[in-house]
Amino acid sequence: MSQGELYHWLNYMRQCFRHLKFWQATVIGLYSYGIVQARHCAPSRVAEKLGLVGKADSLQRRLERYLANDRICWKSCSQAWARWVLIRYHGERLILLVDETKLGGVLSVMVVGLAYRGSCLPLAFWAYRPDAWPMSQVALITTLLGWIAPAIPPGVIPLVQADRGLGTSPDLIREIADHFHWHYLFRVQKQTRFRFSPNTLPCALSDLLPKHGQCWHGRGEAFKKAGWLATEVHLLWGPVHREAWCLVTNCPGIDGWEYAVRYWQEGSFRDLKSDGWQWQTSRITTPSHANRLLLVMVLAYAWVLSLGSLAFDDPDLRGQVVSADVTRYSLFRLGFRLLERFAGGVQALILTRFRDLLVFFDGPTPSRVKCVGA
Repeated sequence: MSQGELYHWLNYMRQCFRHLKFWQATVIGLYSYGIVQARHCAPSRVAEKLGLVGKADSLQRRLERYLANDRICWKSCSQAWARWVLIRYHGERLILLVDETKLGGVLSVMVVGLAYRGSCLPLAFWAYRPDAWPMSQVALITTLLGWIAPAIPPGVIPLVQADRGLGTSPDLIREIADHFHWHYLFRVQKQTRFRFSPNTLPCALSDLLPKHGQCWHGRGEAFKKAGWLATEVHLLWGPVHREAWCLVTNCPGIDGWEYAVRYWQEGSFRDLKSDGWQWQTSRITTPSHANRLLLVMVLAYAWVLSLGSLAFDDPDLRGQVVSADVTRYSLFRLGFRLLERFAGGVQALILTRFRDLLVFFDGPTPSRVKCVGA
């Protein structure tokens, strides 16, 4: 840790969150920077790694006051963060991943994130008690998508992906297709009703499933009880999969295997928890506090991913952090290795490039992609 590193990081946070007061953006910067240093998100652990700023006890109280400060609205911060990230997007297809994660039985969080080279970078999120949803599931997801929508680059149509727990919802499909005018690729239940045309008898998708290692593609209407929705269906049973994927989509030009990207979000949840910031041990379960905690965890996560991208793409740096095939490691792990390898002056140089490192494009990806492919 150095004053130069911290100065540059705080400067980026103030640029990202221009709508906040100076001291509010500063504490967000301090907390997120300290998370990377501590590899932990609990205020007490983070405060111990910010010795250049002050005493651990006073810093801990400052971080705890941030978590409890309702004047820092995580909604507006999520919107600012989405703008900061998506303005740097340069890929041909923007994929948004939607899923819910849980912390034991005391907290649930709905997360919408950007698929990024084997990982998922959260853009919008909402924490709540498992037995006290803030609104219906569809309304919650569309609300989060609505926070992100103004930041989508002109001319780009996102592809929204969700697992069958969320995707088997004709109401959500209508919202994405008719309200946002975006594409969707959802996994649905095998029992979902399907028909080729109004003149044909409906059947369950399970009746159309191919054999193990085969695929089936068709066009028709699904969701009988919802009044039938026109959609394309991809039934995929890859040789490495234990069961078939039943997928519905309105996105032209895809064959369904793009759904493998959805598993990147599962890996990112592990990065935020046991593989990275130890979210599950934070003991912060008040939803409003958890929203502000997740904000600083996401910022810290983005920094490490950006360093991992640099280590993955730069041949000179790559040789400094791995001796074998670089695709064996996630960007998150490569980012940690780079931090350990160049702890000191070089690390400060890397930090100053954070603004340019977080660039999204269709390039090589680490092995997290390959483990779920066909």
